[in-house]
Amino acid sequence: MTITKRLVIFGGYTTMHGFSRIVSSRATPKRIAWIIIFIAAWTLFTIWVSRVLMHYFEYPKQVSTEMKLGGAPFPDITICNLGSFDFYSIYRLSKGVPPIAKYYEAQFKRENETNQNGTVQKEADEETGESEYYGVSDSNEGQEILKTIDYANETLATVMAKFYNLSNMTYQWPSLQETESEKIMVRLFSRTTISANVPPEMLEANGVQEKEFIVKCTYKKKPCKLKRFFDPYFFNCFTFTPPNTTADSGQKSSLSEGIENGFSVMLLAGSRMLKEEKTINTFQIPGLYARDSLLSGAGGIRVVIHTPGTKPFPLTEGYDVPPGMMASLGVSPKRRTRLGKPWGDCTKEYPFLKSEEQTLAGPYRRIACEKVCIQKRIYENCKCHENTLPTEPDLLTNIDRDKIVKSVPICASDFKYVKPVTCSNSTKMGKDNRQCPKKIEKCSGTHDFRKCFRALSAKEANCSDAVLKNLLSKMLCAENVQEESFSSSETMLDECGCHPSCDEVHYDVSYSLAQWPSHGLDGDIVAIEIFEYLNFTDNFACQDKMTMYTTYIDNDVKRALKDFSKINVYISDANVLITSESPAVTFTQLVSDIGGQLGVWIGVSVITLAEVIEMLILIIMDCCPKRSQKEKEADSALNEATV
Repeated sequence: MTITKRLVIFGGYTTMHGFSRIVSSRATPKRIAWIIIFIAAWTLFTIWVSRVLMHYFEYPKQVSTEMKLGGAPFPDITICNLGSFDFYSIYRLSKGVPPIAKYYEAQFKRENETNQNGTVQKEADEETGESEYYGVSDSNEGQEILKTIDYANETLATVMAKFYNLSNMTYQWPSLQETESEKIMVRLFSRTTISANVPPEMLEANGVQEKEFIVKCTYKKKPCKLKRFFDPYFFNCFTFTPPNTTADSGQKSSLSEGIENGFSVMLLAGSRMLKEEKTINTFQIPGLYARDSLLSGAGGIRVVIHTPGTKPFPLTEGYDVPPGMMASLGVSPKRRTRLGKPWGDCTKEYPFLKSEEQTLAGPYRRIACEKVCIQKRIYENCKCHENTLPTEPDLLTNIDRDKIVKSVPICASDFKYVKPVTCSNSTKMGKDNRQCPKKIEKCSGTHDFRKCFRALSAKEANCSDAVLKNLLSKMLCAENVQEESFSSSETMLDECGCHPSCDEVHYDVSYSLAQWPSHGLDGDIVAIEIFEYLNFTDNFACQDKMTMYTTYIDNDVKRALKDFSKINVYISDANVLITSESPAVTFTQLVSDIGGQLGVWIGVSVITLAEVIEMLILIIMDCCPKRSQKEKEADSALNEATV
């Protein structure tokens, strides 16, 4: 049977509108009119279906909001003392740095005179330039200096004296320009540069200690605990994580409104007693006042509110609470869920961590990804890493680092440097050939500078002009990369894969201050609670420190109370605003839209499609040469009978 005859037969029984009219029309004008109508209908159908498909493959999304009770966890709360160093460490450093610095200066002059006479005795140093002992010198003169200063950690005083002498010596190098010399001096006095060249355990021991910093901590009126971590600027910071609370959407404790159901902490924010010490020259203490930092010179507490299990960044985010004040931070949780590909770019995991490391990293946070991305760009361009930015192992927040490296109390007379642990395979940098970040050169502490500075050696720092120039070039390189990264942040984030989180919890904070303790009877009751009921002075590890602080309290207890702060973090609204993204056009809607266009323009249904398929099969069978003549005649007779 011919194709034309098949089409005539198909037009007699098909449910497709218009086609039967073309077949059945006897008059030519009428048939031409129906052909034009049929083609126009199919053309319009094609146009509208293409628009429907184009809209679908643009993957549009719609945003919906709803208020839901719960649906977000109580946040983690991180607190840092803006003062960085412990007040007693400042007191002892102020007494220890000047005489040691003078000793080193005198020793340096003697060595120069010896060099001129040609009688220099060469001493073999270790390859790292670090000795295995602490102290100013093996000589009796050096030991006498240490005996005359009542200083608990001679090593840190030695390090600070080296920084002080080295920064002053930069003016005496004629090959350096004055601007370069000034930059080097400012850098050497900065906290972050000190933290890059001094073992963190040493700074942790001289930073604020938990028991001497936190007077009282409660969560829902029950005692709470905080976890310490090291920050290159604030040194010791402490994080509170609510019990039985995670950022996982399936495991959230119910949120209760009100201060009584929140977190409350009483802190020693600072100490004014150092004003009474006439012998203190705090400007000589490197890192105490960082002229290149906008936070330098401030007193009080930095508070960071962040999603549970994530890494905080106190230098980037947070709120400041001054001494003598009570801060109430009302938190309103918000949650946003985003669609991933193909509707948008969002992620739940850090793109540069292995799958087995994702569980150790905790919930994904875009700001952490951005900072590690900048760190990687600094390493690519400067071949060093910036100690103020996190590396990939720093994202592994679920590792208990306190069990790996234990800090030593500040009063320990046998203070020894605990060497850093070797990185395991799961805590290395990079993807293919990853290196331990401890072995990578720091931009603020190059290998050459650390070797000539010799933080753990009793010898004075003897850094050449070239070493300091190289140190400055590394610092400026890191700064330039950071500036370029911020100016081209969108491109950088796309290259690193630091997209917004697919499930993000954000906390809106309302901040208010009130005087605390108040004047009068209420303030007296607070003093009784702190110094008698809680026996806060018993928390000081050193007897001399305790005696010094007790004397300060006895002289003026009201003045001592002005050094304390109180922080309340609570849920102000338990109704969580949840913003969700969903596809604007689903596959079901796509099928429905196409079906509607078929019905409107050409009257085609699923039955019609089946008829078309049947016709095509019959045409193919007619064209098949293997069919017998009898089968073709029988099929033709059946079709004629049907018609």
